[in-house]
Amino acid sequence: MDTFNQKIGDQGKYGFVKRSVLRNLLFSMLAFGLFVGLIFPPFARIILQTDRAYSPIFISLCVAAGLLVGVFNFFIFRRTVSRELSLIQKGMNHVNTNIADAEVMDDNCLSECTLKITSADIIGEIALSFNAMTEEIFKRLMLDGETRTLNTNLSHSVELIDVSKTILDRLASVMDAKAGLIYNSREDKLELLTHFGVDNTDTITNVFAARFGPIEKALKLGDILAYSQLDGWEWIGQSTPLGNFKPGSILLIPLLTKKQTVGIVILACGSQKPSPQQMKALETLRSSAAPYLDNSILHMKISELAAIDELTNILNRRFGLRRLKEEFSRSARHGLPLSAVMIDIDHFKDFNDTFGHNAGDAILKMVASTLQENLRAEDMLCRYGGEEFLISLSGAGMNDSAVFTERIRRAIETLRIQWGDQQLSVKISCGVATYPIIRASVCEELITAADKALYAAKEFGRNQTAFNNGEKILRYTELKLGEIKEK
Repeated sequence: MDTFNQKIGDQGKYGFVKRSVLRNLLFSMLAFGLFVGLIFPPFARIILQTDRAYSPIFISLCVAAGLLVGVFNFFIFRRTVSRELSLIQKGMNHVNTNIADAEVMDDNCLSECTLKITSADIIGEIALSFNAMTEEIFKRLMLDGETRTLNTNLSHSVELIDVSKTILDRLASVMDAKAGLIYNSREDKLELLTHFGVDNTDTITNVFAARFGPIEKALKLGDILAYSQLDGWEWIGQSTPLGNFKPGSILLIPLLTKKQTVGIVILACGSQKPSPQQMKALETLRSSAAPYLDNSILHMKISELAAIDELTNILNRRFGLRRLKEEFSRSARHGLPLSAVMIDIDHFKDFNDTFGHNAGDAILKMVASTLQENLRAEDMLCRYGGEEFLISLSGAGMNDSAVFTERIRRAIETLRIQWGDQQLSVKISCGVATYPIIRASVCEELITAADKALYAAKEFGRNQTAFNNGEKILRYTELKLGEIKEK
């Protein structure tokens, strides 16, 4: 394009482009005036019946009058038509300037570039066509600006929650939606990422099967589908998470990349279905957003794989400690108790030496699974190393952590693993430390206190729980539950 413009500029600069409409018009007007001046004497001879019509003076006057009329006609035309054309040229220059710097294209620019229709002829039609062209360019530049803004915002983070919120907010703004949700597609299920505007959040479905009604249709076709109340709401309780929430219309926007669905946006809008311009904007924005959502989902999966211990399928030490640090900071900030539980499998080396490492791996899996089953949603379990596990109990003081730890110790004590023709049993020792009874300033100090309690439990004879109260270490039987001051 630059080379083409340069060639055009060079031609104009060096005179290679010779054609001029106005110059040709002037010559045409002069030629027409000359023609009229030459043919007028014969008409005058016939009408006036006098030979003086052929006199040199009369012929010269006729030619001069014809040329003068041609010149006047040219200037009248130039003044009348060129003024209208110059307005169109001015608008074109304004549009061209703003196209070169699209960021300044706004509503004021559109009004400035729009021409007034002052004639009902070809000039007026040209002005109408120019205004229509300007409006389409304006819409295209505005959409490109929105897409650039969306891409810029999405590039700031790869975290799934940030990306999904950005996508939902941007698509919702196109429709001025009153509520919305965004789900990612995983196998045959849709999992909620984020939402806004739904009053009763307790009824929001976090995970539901993508095989019901219009949502299944939208995912299968990959098209944006809009439904109003006239289409009926029988399907809404089955195939959407909105429950009894009934807006004027619902928009289903699948997010696809490489012909694969990575998510779907559900928008609760007003009474009207989207206009063609809104549909065009939604199509463009969802095409730009889908790859970012796909990358964020991939990033989440990689993070999950990096965080999970391959053998036991629980958090590894690195990510477990990260979680514990977050919980410790939250507890210190809000003055909430936090208990750390260190667990070690008793005589684990003997299992490996006697039955082999495969038997040891089976025991590790069984212990990890049992611990995981007994945790609350807010608790954390990780494999601390070898046969050691670490649990954080959010909001649990020493009384609660004592009851919990003894319960899981006894649960594991009663388990049996069938290994060949033998049944293997396993026992664990536990050490517990609770913040703020342990006056720790960092979570590592809390772990150290729990580790000391675990070492004491081993010294006490294994298969039991010991508690570090900051001054001494006590057996479970030595605790006076309910009398412990947890301040």
